Amino acid sequence: MAGALGVATADPTDDQIRKAQANVDNEAVLVYGGKVGKLDAMFALEIDGGLVDGHYYYPTRDKNQRFKLKGTNPKDGVLVLQEFTEQKDGSLVHSASCRLTKRVTDSRIYWEGTMNNTDGRSFPMHFSRPE
Repeated sequence: MAGALGVATADPTDDQIRKAQANVDNEAVLVYGGKVGKLDAMFALEIDGGLVDGHYYYPTRDKNQRFKLKGTNPKDGVLVLQEFTEQKDGSLVHSASCRLTKRVTDSRIYWEGTMNNTDGRSFPMHFSRPE
């Protein structure tokens, strides 16, 4: 993908993913690196019995601003997620819906799809991790 001035921008590195994974207390939570639109993003997801719970953040922005993700894994290879944005009063407001499909290569697990914001904007999104 091309960034500002046509310079290619890579997803967060496997080293960044490994470091973030090492900081997770719950072994069931998996960390992925990817993009929402053109922005690098780090995702932490727990998929358990068809339910998905997690969050993501933009490492080049305020790391304390995390977007909550809740959803389902309705069938193998599909994630349906809802994004919630935390307001100043601590409440969560539904801000986007996402549908992703899984692709596995010899060494990586990829999730790819689209984020549809409640304000009408849509962004491609993807995230991956070493298998």
